[in-house]
Amino acid sequence: MATARTQDDITIIHLSAAELSTQKLSSHNLQAGVEALHRDGILVLDNAVCTTHLDKLNARMVPEAQALYSKTTTHRNFGSATGNIQQEPVLEQGYIFDDIIANPFAVAVVECMLGPKPALRFHSANTAFKATDRQPPHIDIDFDFPAVPFGFCVNVNLVDSSPENGATEVWPGTHTSTTNKVLEQDRLAIKQDLIEARRKTRPPVQPSLPKGSLIIRDFRLWHAGMPNHTDDPRVMIVTVLFPSWYRSKLEIVLPRSIEAKVNWGSVDPKVNWVPDGYDYLQGAHDHDFVLLP
Repeated sequence: MATARTQDDITIIHLSAAELSTQKLSSHNLQAGVEALHRDGILVLDNAVCTTHLDKLNARMVPEAQALYSKTTTHRNFGSATGNIQQEPVLEQGYIFDDIIANPFAVAVVECMLGPKPALRFHSANTAFKATDRQPPHIDIDFDFPAVPFGFCVNVNLVDSSPENGATEVWPGTHTSTTNKVLEQDRLAIKQDLIEARRKTRPPVQPSLPKGSLIIRDFRLWHAGMPNHTDDPRVMIVTVLFPSWYRSKLEIVLPRSIEAKVNWGSVDPKVNWVPDGYDYLQGAHDHDFVLLP
C-alpha cells in the first residue's frame, strides 16, 4: 500500500525499507506520487537522500557560501535584501552523489510525467542567509512554454528546513493554469491581483521537512524564497529534468574524473565535462531554459 500522507497541503511519501533496499518505488507509491504531481505540482519524498552525504556537502558548502556572500559580484536572487544567493555545488570527486544528482526515486516519478530517459540539464544551488525580505511569488521562466509538464525541479535541502530557516514558499495547484501571461511585465513575478485571488482559494505553504527529504516541483508552480530568520545559512541543491523531446542546448558542468563513476540510471545527462580543478565557484547565472524552435 502507499505510504503517502498530506502535510501542509502537500503529499509526502515515506519510503519503505524494501524500497530503499531495492532503490525502486512500489507501484502504490509511484501512483500516489504521479497523482500528486498532476494535481498539486509538487511532491515530497521524505527519506530519499542519505543524510551522511548531506552533512558532508553542508560542511563544505556553508563556508563557501559565506565567502561568496561577502563578494559584491555574487548573484543575489531578487536583490540583496532577500539574503538569497546563487551558489554552485562542489564539483570534485567525493562530493557528487548519485542520490542527489540522479535520485532513482525522483527519476521514476518524473519519468511517468515526462516519458523515458529525462534529460538532466541543470545542476546548481541557492543559499538563504539571515534576512527580513522575501521574494515575490514567481516562476523561473518567462517564455511561451508548453501547456504540458515539460520540466521538474528536484530540490534537496542540506539541513532540516522550516519557515524559521527560510523554507521555500510554494503554491500547490498553480501549475495547471500558469502561462507566461500571469507575469508582471518584464519580470518573473506573478501579477499581484492573481496572487490575492489565489490566496483566497488555496493559500501558499512553507513545508517543514527533515534532512534527507527531496522535493519534486513542476517548473510552472508558483514559489518564492522566504527569509531565513536564523544565523545559519541554509543551502538547497537543485537539479532540473526535461523530457527527451525538449529542444535545449543547456548543459551541466561536471569534472571529467567522475565521468564513469556516476550511476545515472535512466537519466540522460547533458554534460559539459571539464578538467579537475575547474573553478566552480565562479558560477553561471544566465541559464536559458527556453524551448528552441
